[in-house]
Amino acid sequence: MEKVEEIKFKVLELINKKKEVKIPKMGFTDYYVQQQQVARVAATPASQGAHTKATAPGSAATAPLPEYDWADEIVGRGRGTGEQAGSDSEQAASDQEVLESTEAIYFDGGSNTGLHELRKLSESGQLLDCGSIEQSMGVLRRQHRVISKKVLQLILEQRAACDGEFQRIRDTERLLRDTVTMCRAARTKLDTSKLLLTTTNLEILAAYKKRQTLVNLLRTLNALKSMRSIDQRLQRRLTDADYGGAIAILLENKNLSQRFHQYRCVESLSHKLQDTLLLTEVQLESVLGEMPSEFEPARYQKLQEAYQLLGKQLIAMDQLHMNFVSSVHTAAFTVLRQHMEVSVEESKKLTYEQMCECVPMDRYVHCLTELCRAFWKILVSYHQIRCWHQNRCLYEKAPGCGEAEAGTGTSSDRSSAAFQQEYIRQKLESGQFRLWNDIQAKVCVFIGSGRLHALKYDQFVQVLAIVQRLKKVGGEFCDSRSEKLLGAMQRQSMEFFRRYHAACLEEIGLFFDHEVWVPIGSFHDVTQLQEYRNFRHALARTAAAAASAVATGSSSVVARASPAGTDLLPDSASSLHSQDESSLYGSCGYFLRFTEKSSPFDGGFDSTMLEEDILAGIADESSYYCSEDSSDNSNEQPAGSPGSPRHGPAAPAATPQPPLVVVNTSLTVLRCIGRYLYFCKLLHPITPQIVRSMAELIDYYLYSVHDLFSADLPVPRDNLASGRLRAALQRIQTELLPKLRRVWPLSDEMVRPDLADPDTLYGLQKRIVASESCVTLVAQFRQMESYLGGLLGGGATDAGEDGWTQGALREYLAHTGEYVPDVRKPIFMCSTARVIDLQAVLNAMAKVKWDVNHVNVQHSPYIDTINRV
Repeated sequence: MEKVEEIKFKVLELINKKKEVKIPKMGFTDYYVQQQQVARVAATPASQGAHTKATAPGSAATAPLPEYDWADEIVGRGRGTGEQAGSDSEQAASDQEVLESTEAIYFDGGSNTGLHELRKLSESGQLLDCGSIEQSMGVLRRQHRVISKKVLQLILEQRAACDGEFQRIRDTERLLRDTVTMCRAARTKLDTSKLLLTTTNLEILAAYKKRQTLVNLLRTLNALKSMRSIDQRLQRRLTDADYGGAIAILLENKNLSQRFHQYRCVESLSHKLQDTLLLTEVQLESVLGEMPSEFEPARYQKLQEAYQLLGKQLIAMDQLHMNFVSSVHTAAFTVLRQHMEVSVEESKKLTYEQMCECVPMDRYVHCLTELCRAFWKILVSYHQIRCWHQNRCLYEKAPGCGEAEAGTGTSSDRSSAAFQQEYIRQKLESGQFRLWNDIQAKVCVFIGSGRLHALKYDQFVQVLAIVQRLKKVGGEFCDSRSEKLLGAMQRQSMEFFRRYHAACLEEIGLFFDHEVWVPIGSFHDVTQLQEYRNFRHALARTAAAAASAVATGSSSVVARASPAGTDLLPDSASSLHSQDESSLYGSCGYFLRFTEKSSPFDGGFDSTMLEEDILAGIADESSYYCSEDSSDNSNEQPAGSPGSPRHGPAAPAATPQPPLVVVNTSLTVLRCIGRYLYFCKLLHPITPQIVRSMAELIDYYLYSVHDLFSADLPVPRDNLASGRLRAALQRIQTELLPKLRRVWPLSDEMVRPDLADPDTLYGLQKRIVASESCVTLVAQFRQMESYLGGLLGGGATDAGEDGWTQGALREYLAHTGEYVPDVRKPIFMCSTARVIDLQAVLNAMAKVKWDVNHVNVQHSPYIDTINRV
């Protein structure tokens, strides 16, 4: 067994040697040095090996085999070169075969070749066969020798390259030594320079620090000096109205005072700055309080910049609205004190309502005008402020400006600015309604507390025109319908119209007392009167439309086909518009046409302005305007009027027109009706009551004529008056006469002599004129039927408590047209019954002898009496 183990050890040792001769992965120089060392070891005398074996006989079995001396083999090979020259070719072939037969595992550095050989022996079953082991060992030695020889051959082939490589290495080492020497010298010099530079830097830094300290000290002294002169600079900025600059100076010095609070002189200055800032804010509030009366865009912009620096833009906007509200009250009290007849001290104790009652009637219209002018200035300022903020928002939303500001501010700043803009916009929108309501309330109190019923007609129309314009201003300012204002004016207007109607009835009674009953020959149509100059074309068109409807057999009324008069006439050209209203400039709103230095209430309320407001200010009334070309010519008869030619489709046969008989009293009635039409325009809500009052004027005239000229009827009137006439007279006596202020009956002093004079046939001519004037009056009023129907509208609910509808108007005109001709019979009978003495005629006829023998050639005396009449 010991022999077997020794053989195994030798086999493994040979295998290891075979592995060691593999081509090394080291460089040629290292490999050469290693092989030289191996050669020196191999040159050691063989006696040393024998001596070593003799000293350790017990370990012969376990000692490793001596390494194969390939160097000796090379030397021996060199010695025996001549002997083996003949067999070189065979040896080369043999070595090549050995190399090719060597397994690949021996060239793998990580493989276990000893275990591989043992495995081969074990597989062949020759593990314990010494001969096989020796044979394997021989093969392995030969392979080791061939491989070593091949390696040495390759080394010798690369010897020149190796020498060149060693030379380059030596040159590299020399260069490295020179480089190291230079680096060391450079580092030494750098250390010296560093030491010198550090010293210089420290000196420079110390000098710079000293300089900075002096500069900071100088800045501090300058800041303290500037803080001492803040009052002068601040007053200069405030004098120049540079409020933003003043606030910036205050905030800057406030920050400086906080920065230098350690100085004693700054502590007192800090309190002074705080007081100055408060005083500046008070001054800003005073300037802000002037904005409702004196708005200037540049000044207001500086105010906004100042409040923006203070961060009080929203507070300033709230304060501005409070200033506007207070300015309304201040303006109202100021105007009333200027027009009152009490002292200033006494006026301070009065309330606004009491002050309104103290305004005398002769100053009432002027006071209302001044009040509206004062309110106009406030509204214009508010409108301009709102436009200023709108323009500013549009400017900030512009692409260039918006991007520039967005780049300079953070997202929180932009969101805060957007919130402030939205708050200001909503505040301005809600504030305008509150402001207009306050103004509306002040005007309503002034109108309600005033004695409008004591005004004259022209003055009251001026008040209506002023209120109408104020209503327009409110509509443009905040799209308000001003219902409170119109309601107050409507109540006052109804009271005024009741009193005015009673005055008109009294005026007509006065005309009756002084009427001479002479017809006016120059009268042709009602539209030629001055009171109807604004309605000529409209009346002519409605009359023509009504005539066309009658000619075509249509039973519907024109007014019924066009409710509220919307289709009667377009308002393309109105003579009642002033040039200002009819022009392109006049079509703009009041806030574009007027400023705070002028107002819609300037220039006085003359007839032109009244006409403008009468026709331009009422909603849904534009269809009643007449053409400027046709209405300005007062001598031209309107189409459709009696005596004027008709253009267009002519009637089949011209019906004879009754003669027009008009006296002063009936003409006064027509003029009153014309003025009532103005009231219909200005006071459209009470149009039903006004139309009924027109009918009362006509009823009053008819009843008065009948009562005046039929009072001396010598025969019973029941047989002469028709039932329709009696019913109408009874209705007038019951409904109208109790409303009159004067005592009935009317005075007949002017006509009494004529009515009792037989030479004038007991005033027959005047009786005819009076009765025919009634017919003419009703006929002229019937020309307005379609126009008045358009004013009334078709709804029964529009009439109100005492008003009329279209149906009531048509019924009244139909009944009046039926019984007016019946007035002639009792009036004429008063003359015809007394012109001929019927009893004397009968007595004369009784005395006549009717025998043929007694018939005279001449007629009887009673015939002369009859012929004389």
